[in-house]
Amino acid sequence: MDGKAIHRCLHVLDLQRSLDFYERALGMTVIRQMGPEDGSWSNTFIGNEDSGFQLELTWNRGRTEPYDNGGRDSHLAYTVSDYDAAHALHQAMGCICHENAAMGLYFIEDPDGCWIEILPEKPEFAAQPGVDVLDAMRRRRSVRRYSGEPIPDALMDRIVEAALLAPSGRSRYPWEITVVRDRTRLNLLANCREHGSDMLEGADAAIVVAANPALSDTWMEDCAILMANMHLEAAASGVASCWIQVRGRKALDGRPSRDFVAEALGLPANLDVEAILSLGMPEQPLTPRTPAERLRDKIHYECFDDPSF
Repeated sequence: MDGKAIHRCLHVLDLQRSLDFYERALGMTVIRQMGPEDGSWSNTFIGNEDSGFQLELTWNRGRTEPYDNGGRDSHLAYTVSDYDAAHALHQAMGCICHENAAMGLYFIEDPDGCWIEILPEKPEFAAQPGVDVLDAMRRRRSVRRYSGEPIPDALMDRIVEAALLAPSGRSRYPWEITVVRDRTRLNLLANCREHGSDMLEGADAAIVVAANPALSDTWMEDCAILMANMHLEAAASGVASCWIQVRGRKALDGRPSRDFVAEALGLPANLDVEAILSLGMPEQPLTPRTPAERLRDKIHYECFDDPSF
């Protein structure tokens, strides 16, 4: 069975004091928070840019004394790629000590009484610093069907940041991006091509990449690199995505796709549109794959396989 350690849970009595301590002492800041609307408890996940591992700071309102239960609440958490298979294995081993079906998790107990939380792979667990870039490339693919679950804002922020980190020829940065999450506008953009854009009707978001050609003669390359950055970060974050080519395509109404998108979004006349990245949560986890063997024939060393050179 495969698994990945993602966080360690610690119970704290004064959440703000703990947050201040970990930020000052270790440079760890808040990644995400969860808890009920009544504020009776909260789980705050913190981390830093040097590690993908997190601390989960659990706070309970009214608690003034430390827990004294053998340390079971200060547990490790693991994600597994096949939750049902892991559950069956641990059930057969007789090591499941607590289950929370409503939250979709359970705990196992090791021979010394330490508890370990078992979780299915989730997108919010994947987008952490220290990601393996090659692994993200292996998980990247064009996904046109989505679960309907909203993309967490923290993951959208990472995808947008990936765009901002894209290089640009002579640092001209001729591009502009427009993030679209409005359902009506997404449905409209689904008609921006004769075929190949209808997946936007089921997407939770889209990012439109446009540029001013007058600013750089490498604007198309710049936009393509920016798109690839976002495509890869989406895969690393567990978000499904698909590249929708706009430049050189026609809309359902016969107009150039660029003109259709420009009207839908109110783009200025000096911008051309390169592509749209369709985004949504996947119906199934994005599992890694290896390169097709037939593509290895396209790799050449020193010269183009001509023995005379």
